[in-house]
Amino acid sequence: MNRHMLLCADMLRKMLRSILLLLVVLSATFAMLRAVPGGPFDGERELPPKAAAAISSYYGTDKSLWESYVHYLRSLIGGDLGPSFRQLGWSVRELIADKLLTSVELGAYGILFAVAVGVTSGSMAALYGRGIWRRIFWRISTIFVCLPSFASGPIGNYIFACKLHWLRATGWDQWRCKILPPITLGFFHGAIIARLTYKSMAKEFCRPYVRTALAKGLSRGAVFRKHIFRNGIAPVIAHLGPSCAAMLSGAFAVESIFHIPGLGRLFVESIGNRDYGIVTGIVLTYAALILLCNFIADIALVTINPQLRRHG
Repeated sequence: MNRHMLLCADMLRKMLRSILLLLVVLSATFAMLRAVPGGPFDGERELPPKAAAAISSYYGTDKSLWESYVHYLRSLIGGDLGPSFRQLGWSVRELIADKLLTSVELGAYGILFAVAVGVTSGSMAALYGRGIWRRIFWRISTIFVCLPSFASGPIGNYIFACKLHWLRATGWDQWRCKILPPITLGFFHGAIIARLTYKSMAKEFCRPYVRTALAKGLSRGAVFRKHIFRNGIAPVIAHLGPSCAAMLSGAFAVESIFHIPGLGRLFVESIGNRDYGIVTGIVLTYAALILLCNFIADIALVTINPQLRRHG
């Protein structure tokens, strides 16, 4: 019972720390956006002074930084992210809700691809990879680690969409659109997970209990399934939190390359338009998703690793 209470207290501390981090992110974003020269209503044509004053008063941009910040916090507590400065008739919450599912779907597919490929290839390399096969595994994974999404995306588009016509190059409205973007997003992180899995599993193979089990006549496959995988997967799970967060926040380039109507593309467009409300709302959304991924990874790690449960 005491261990469970300690675990709950630890989770509560992490939740409070997450809320504090969200507040820090909000404050920094709010201050930096308003420190940038210009404003959301600046255009090629200069507005008449009365019209500019009326617009600034309506959207609250005529207030001081502190007054605007306090007003935004009060609205945020009530669940209101404010209006969009450039997309008339739309609130920030409506725009984010309209794009969020697409970005989460893309991120989920990318995470599944990275985990499936990374854990499988890393485990197979540790179990069967010796000599030349181990060198091939390291060289291939190194190539994928060095290949960023803004390079692999156009290459994949050119080969599979433009030349072979197997897949579609843009959009997110059918299955042919939903293959290249997750693979592009997951390549780098899949290679990192594969290397981490290999190192962790190979280290477990050197443990005394493994040598004892092999000496008793158990096959390497049986020892791997019963003991090594469960013990060796813990570092991979610990890495999944930051890795998932990086994939979610790194979808900007992928959404722009494949013209996917998600949060990343909206974020890039909003920065160009200086739409403070949308930029702030998307930053908060991504920060919350990143903290949630890390929190879930912590819970999964504690659930899977009995040693961590014993230490509370």
